Amino acid sequence: MSAARFPAGISGTVIGRKIEQRFGLIGLARLLKLIEVVAERADPSAPAPVAVIAWGDFLAALHCDQEAGGDFLSYCDHARVLDRGNDDGRLRITLVGELAARLAPSESVVQTPAGRFLFDTDKQWAEWFKSDLNCPPYLVNDPTTRQLFRRWCASNVTTDEVEAATERALKAGEAPHPAVLHDHIRAVRAEKLSALA
Repeated sequence: MSAARFPAGISGTVIGRKIEQRFGLIGLARLLKLIEVVAERADPSAPAPVAVIAWGDFLAALHCDQEAGGDFLSYCDHARVLDRGNDDGRLRITLVGELAARLAPSESVVQTPAGRFLFDTDKQWAEWFKSDLNCPPYLVNDPTTRQLFRRWCASNVTTDEVEAATERALKAGEAPHPAVLHDHIRAVRAEKLSALA
């Protein structure tokens, strides 16, 4: 994919901030290198940026050992920015979500503000809550919680709004579990509307 434009502003995205928080600046550098590796090897006619690379070449490109490389890929996979697979004993990496959109040709890129991320399924919300907010699995998989997540998908709740609701809940001395956050999301949205009026 030699004609691909390298995406700017990665450090301002949700995944950029989370990786920097989890792995430090070296993690952010590895994310940029991962994007570069995929962009160099991806077929421009493919619907999504996909790279097939030997595991050793991947580790050499990211300047890490097997344990650090595995941890990094697992985190990115759980954060839904890539799908990891196996292709005849080689590592297959498919960028998805915001990273895939940022690598798309400019005419097909949908402009979204940095950090704004929408989920399409309650499962994506559940994974985000488990990995990014350390929510216990029993709470994330509760039927009432999953119903809230489906409502959030239907009403286009963004991760930014959930993060703002989390801050409000913590300031109010409340545990930031989904049912509490639902009320704070309504308050966040009401504030946005009143600011526009």
